[in-house]
Order: sequence, then structure tokens, then C-alpha cells
Amino acid sequence: MRFTLPRSFRPARMRRAGILVLALISVALIGNQCPVLDKGRIGPLEAGVCAVDITPISSSLVDEYEAAFGGTAVVNHTDPVYMAGFGNNRLATGYNDRLWARGVVVDGKDGRVAIVSVDLVGYFNSEVQTIRSLIDPSAEIDYLAVSSTHQHEGPDTLGIWGPDATTSGIDYGYIDFVNQSVADCVNDAAANMERARIRFETTDGEGLSLGLDPEDDGFGVADSRVLVDDDLLAPETDGRIIDPRLSIMQITRHHPPKQILATLVNFASHPEALGSNNTLITSDFPHYARERIEASGGGTAIWVSGAVGVLQGPLRLDVEDPDTGMPAPRRTFRWAEVHGQQLGDRVLSALPKKPGRPYGNVEIATPERVFVPLANPYFRFFIGIGVLPSGLFTDGTPDDSVGFPFPPPFDPIPQALGEDLGTEVGAFKINEASFAVVPSELDPQIGELYRERMLGAEHTFIIGLGNDEIGYQLPAEKWDNSCHACAPFVLAGVPEFCPLYPNIDCDTIFQNNVGQDVDPSISGALEPLIDDLHAPPAP
Repeated sequence: MRFTLPRSFRPARMRRAGILVLALISVALIGNQCPVLDKGRIGPLEAGVCAVDITPISSSLVDEYEAAFGGTAVVNHTDPVYMAGFGNNRLATGYNDRLWARGVVVDGKDGRVAIVSVDLVGYFNSEVQTIRSLIDPSAEIDYLAVSSTHQHEGPDTLGIWGPDATTSGIDYGYIDFVNQSVADCVNDAAANMERARIRFETTDGEGLSLGLDPEDDGFGVADSRVLVDDDLLAPETDGRIIDPRLSIMQITRHHPPKQILATLVNFASHPEALGSNNTLITSDFPHYARERIEASGGGTAIWVSGAVGVLQGPLRLDVEDPDTGMPAPRRTFRWAEVHGQQLGDRVLSALPKKPGRPYGNVEIATPERVFVPLANPYFRFFIGIGVLPSGLFTDGTPDDSVGFPFPPPFDPIPQALGEDLGTEVGAFKINEASFAVVPSELDPQIGELYRERMLGAEHTFIIGLGNDEIGYQLPAEKWDNSCHACAPFVLAGVPEFCPLYPNIDCDTIFQNNVGQDVDPSISGALEPLIDDLHAPPAP
């Protein structure tokens, strides 16, 4: 997640605290031996699948939509469509592919869970709460997880990529459209449940990138930000840490011909391969991965982003174009196509030919509401001027107050005054697989710690940007407070007067971060949920 401050708020060129590099968290893949399930805790498995087009269509883009996809375009967004993920005032000019809400509802003995992935840069918890209220009670959903793919080539749904840094880019009419579309997707899946089989597999991205770049270790994802002491965790890669897992869930019809209904893929990489110069709406490389899976009979393909924080992505990678035998040009649709097809092929080759289980159990931990102390003065500023929605709380009560707490001469700078940011965490199990739902762009180091707590799980999933988007989550001990401490000076356009200047680290992972208490707050709420799900049964 990136945004650009207006020139008057922008500091002079700052020291980059660290080299942009890349690393591997080693992945121990458990064999195909299936754990023995407690027959008293399983029942018939049912599933339903859905996909709804959520492509933003403004009046100036109607012709482009119809030329790209046919049919009749229905306007659902005002003009212009501000594109999210990089700088301000990037206007959409057309389409490469549609954006989707794609989901699956799985029903087992103890619960019914819905997982929906939206091709958006992020989606706030308040809107997820609205979606839940729009789902028909007859759908009988026990838990809904809405995850954003975090692609950087779609509409601004968070507010910080409008025409300038002090004007929101959100069209709330479009947000209403997305809310209803996701609810419709869940309702449709729940209304068409059928007996199903489910199977899981885990592979990784080894060999998907060429390793030509110093930051590319050949695993199909790059770590673009080395934190303090990361070199101690990954000395063989100079501190570059990634999670290259591809965790897969596939659902088929129970009865012959056992047609595949859906293939869900979980991978930790920012869909930002097109870079900041692209102005065509696209879901980026997940589009091509989904196309590849679906063309091979994989049913509805659902892409769920994982631990994408600090900073997991494709921009430093080279991939071989099979048509030329040469590296595909970076930041092009051809690169995204090649990379997506590689990922799709890796998923397809990993899946066993044997049918999945026709029975099982869905266990859902009670979702935990979390109040994270908001230490970020930039977030407070943007909330105070209406660029970001509020949603702040004090002592658990909504608090939309705005004041001017900075001392002179910075007292004209507004700040939202609510103490905490309200969000949520979640966890659930489906048979031998365990899922953690996190509201952040999660550091894979932390994701690895969550996985280690999923005792007995043969396959593990991190649903990133799950039910919220609160920014980056990194280990508290690796926090650099210089950007937050110098905020009044940066916002006033005089960073050189900050006592910490020139050592101000306003890299995106610190500027777009709620604060040092993010990880203690999120992990402190999520880890007990995971532990409870994986506690041994009482004698």
C-alpha cells in the first residue's frame, strides 16, 4: 500500500533504512499422509461457489467496457475512476480484464463458512459489517471472511489515491455496489449448496523466477524491504525473507462425474506487476493464474493473497517467456500473463488425481474484536480532513472527534482524536486445513509463527487483508518510530527541522502503519483463537 504526500507535505529525499532485497522462509511440506479424523466430528460435506463482476464502470468508460467484454455496460462508478496502490491522480482509461468477487461456502458438521476474495486494494471492516447485514439469514453463514487480493490496478476503495493527497478517491456509490455484490455472491453460493468433496495440497514457487536480479532468489516472489536483524533470521539470503507457499483447496461434486467446482489458491505476493504507469483496470497476475486454472477444468478459480507485508511482490523478478526463451519485459501485461500462467500451472501440477473427501468438519473460532491503539499521525490527519473514513473508538465507543493537539507552530494541523482503530481477527478449520484471518499486510515472519501454532494441521492458509485493511503488521521490536515522531514537520513541509533529520525512515511500511502496537494487539487476539482450535480433545 503506497500513497504520495502533496509536495508541501513531502520531506526532502530521505535515507532508505535498508537495501531492497528478498528471502525465503523455509517451507516444510508435510507428506500426503492424511490424519485420522474423529468420526464423531465429521458429517456430509456441502459446498457452493459464486463469482460476481465488480468491475468499476463510469460513464466515460462504458464504450471501453463494452469493447473489451461485450454486452451492455451498467454504470456503477462516478467519473473518473481513481486507481489505487501507487500515486495520486492516476485515472483509469480502459480495461484489460474484469474485477471479481469470487467465493465459496463450505458446510461441515459443526459450521458453515464463506470465503470471498475481491479484486480490490483493500476493504474496510465497516463495509464487511455492512455486507454481513445484507446476507440473507437463510444462507445460514456462521462466519464470513472477505479478503482483498490487494491488486494495485483497480479503483480506490480506501480513499488515499484521489486527485491529490488531501482529497479522497472513494466513490461511496461504488462501495454500496460492491457490498451488495459480495452479499449476492454469498447468497447465491449458499442457495446452490450441493454434496461435495474437498481436498487440500501445498506446494511452493521454487523455480518460477530466474534469479537474475540480486533480490530474486528464484521463488516467484521478492522481499523488497529488509528489517533490522532479518539477516540473523536468513543469513544465507542477507535477510531477504519470503513465504513462497501455494496453499490450495479444491472442491468437486460428490457424485460422478465429480466435476471440479472451485480451486482456491493462497499466495503471498502483491499483485502489482503492472507498476504505476498502467491505467487499464486489471486484477494483475491473479487474472492469468485463474484463467489457466479454469481452462484446465479447475472450476471457479479463487485467488486469496497471504502474508504480503514488508514487502512481498513481483517487481524485482524476471520470468522466462516460453514464446521467446528470454525474460519477459517487466511491468507489462505479457510479464503478468507469463507469471500468472506459471503460478496456475504449478497449482495444477501439485493437485493429486485422487478425489477429495466427501465428509468433514468445519470448526470456527468466535471472531475476536480488536482495538489497536492508533499511533500514526498521518492516518489521524487524513481521517481528520475526511480522506480516510473515521471508524475510531475511545474506550470501545465510536469517537469521530477532531482536534488540533500539535504544539505551535503545528497547531493548525488537524488530527482525529479517537484512541483506537477497531478491527477483527478470525480463525477456522476445514478438515485437515487451518485458516488464520488477519486484517493487515502481514510480515511473513509473523505468519510463520501463526502456522507453527496450527498443531496437527496438514495444510495452512493465511487470509491476508481479511475483513479489513489496516496497513502493515511487522514485529514490534523492528519498529522505527522516526517517521511518526517527525510527522508534524513532514506534514508542514519542513522535515529538515525535525531533530531526527536526516535519519527519517518514511518508507511505506512505517508511514502506512497504525503503530508499534499492531502486532501485539493482533497477535494477542489471534493466537488464542488458533490455540483453541488446535487444542487436543478433552479425554
